[in-house]
Amino acid sequence: MVLEEWIRGIHPGKGDEGNSKNRWNRYILIILICLGMLALIWPMGKEKPAQVTEKSPSGSVERSQQKISRELENILSQVKGAGQVRVSISLYSDGMKSYACNTKNDVRETIEHDSNSGERKIREENMNSEIAVSGGSALLVEEKAAQIIGVLVVAEGADDPVVKEELSDATAALLNLSPHQIRVLPRKEE
Repeated sequence: MVLEEWIRGIHPGKGDEGNSKNRWNRYILIILICLGMLALIWPMGKEKPAQVTEKSPSGSVERSQQKISRELENILSQVKGAGQVRVSISLYSDGMKSYACNTKNDVRETIEHDSNSGERKIREENMNSEIAVSGGSALLVEEKAAQIIGVLVVAEGADDPVVKEELSDATAALLNLSPHQIRVLPRKEE
């Protein structure tokens, strides 16, 4: 009620000429307060919100498969007696990236007593986690390579058991796989 009277300028016992001057001062003060609040709310600068672009997992997996397959084909075709080699790789995932996080954990405990000698404990826990940024990009902590679950090698010389064994051993050594994850087959004659 007092604020409303102050804005309207209704005060008992004041003259009309002082009242109109005070009224204009009040209007100017209210306008300045509104402009100040608007300046606080209005965004500063021409800063655009950060955009997060994610690559599609399937496209990334396919690129990883093709890259590893080409490298493996080049190496295995160098094995004596292997001839022309084709490789197909099955990936479980395209890898994993772990980013650094800034975590803030606030715990507040309050004990309230009532008039009947009762006690009530209140525990509030707030956790805030944000990805750490360095130089405008997320801070990468750890990156794991793609996980390979199986390899198929098709080679011209795989009819020979010795060449077949060498191709299997070389693939196991290069990709750190168990022999049961590798299958070597002879290439059909054209």
